[in-house]
Amino acid sequence: MSGFLERAASAFVTLPPEPAVAVAPPRFAARALVLGSVRDAVPVGAALAGGLRERAPSAVLVTWPAPAAPRPALGTPGASRLVAGLQARGLAVVARGRLAWIALGDGELGLARRALAVVDVPVVVAITGPRSAASDALLAEQDLVVLVVPPDADARVAALVEEQLTEENVPFSARAPLTAPGARTTALAGWGRLKVTP
Repeated sequence: MSGFLERAASAFVTLPPEPAVAVAPPRFAARALVLGSVRDAVPVGAALAGGLRERAPSAVLVTWPAPAAPRPALGTPGASRLVAGLQARGLAVVARGRLAWIALGDGELGLARRALAVVDVPVVVAITGPRSAASDALLAEQDLVVLVVPPDADARVAALVEEQLTEENVPFSARAPLTAPGARTTALAGWGRLKVTP
């Protein structure tokens, strides 16, 4: 039979379906929690969000408690798109560099879970307030918890936090605040990058 007749006949013959190709489940972006004072934890959280970003166009930084949202600054197109999406969901958010920054008031820590649920980019939550049921609920959902310990702090505090987080099977790391010249400013502008390993 000629090639032409074979092609014509194949139009009327149904071929068996191709085997289904296994598709890997979607990779969810990293989640981290930073604990410490406002002066130390927020810059570390901002830099960590930039470091976790890897190939994502932007990341989310949630700060709690925050008296007011930071002033919007120059944001990348990816951060601006992320901000628009979060604002459409009713969250007060501003773009700063590569970050979408959400500043939550005293009773609003529960909104952090909403931000975690609606985005597939890295999210870092910087908790600078007292321990609460809402902050404890966030612990189990994190890939990493970072405690920012000033050099003059009591070492027993970090040991106590590490002991509690080890019991809950949460990866933990303690580190010093950002001290390199310009590191805090760069981080708070949304351009910092920090890698932390447990």
